[in-house]
Amino acid sequence: MSVFEELAANKGTISSALGKALAKKVLQEGQSGILSECIDLSTYEKDDVTSKNIRAGAAKVVEIVAEKRPEMVAPRLEELLPALSVQEPQTRWMIIRTMGFCAHLNKATAQKAIPNAKKYIEEKEGLIIASSADLFLGDYGAISKEDAKTVFPILEYSMERAVKNEADWLLEAFYKLYSNLGEKEKNLVLKFAEDWQYSARKSTQKRAKRILRLQ
Repeated sequence: MSVFEELAANKGTISSALGKALAKKVLQEGQSGILSECIDLSTYEKDDVTSKNIRAGAAKVVEIVAEKRPEMVAPRLEELLPALSVQEPQTRWMIIRTMGFCAHLNKATAQKAIPNAKKYIEEKEGLIIASSADLFLGDYGAISKEDAKTVFPILEYSMERAVKNEADWLLEAFYKLYSNLGEKEKNLVLKFAEDWQYSARKSTQKRAKRILRLQ
């Protein structure tokens, strides 16, 4: 069965088992052709909602590979940009994360994804798409002080309008770029971390205290 056929037979827009299995073939067995096909399929019939399972399944593979081996995906980021505007949020959140994983290797293309991240944050369509945008901005801002300056206003906007459980991922994003921030911005991040250090969620407490230790 071809990669396309496997993805087409997949039920639901996310199949972790299939995505992990295909990504493993790329990462451990060197089957780079699977990655190439999944990059192409991440934008397959991008305006057709009935093809969302194929796009999302392919995007999952791309995201996993990008996290582990960003150099394998970074040269083809430009081809993935249309996936940031498809209807289903699953494909969008996996590809915006991919942009973040590869940002330090292909900043020129990743920069083109910033308006999409801003849109996801303004719309707050759901926790995963919003937090994926937060994390992308954190990855991008970690590149340099100038890049942190570019994305911080968007993260500040997100911080002020955080949805339930988004604080975890905002704290993660802030941790990534903290060293590139100016004193004013650092103080805003520290205040945010202080507000969340006694959260009922242990994961939030941990992330908040990790930032506070940077003082």
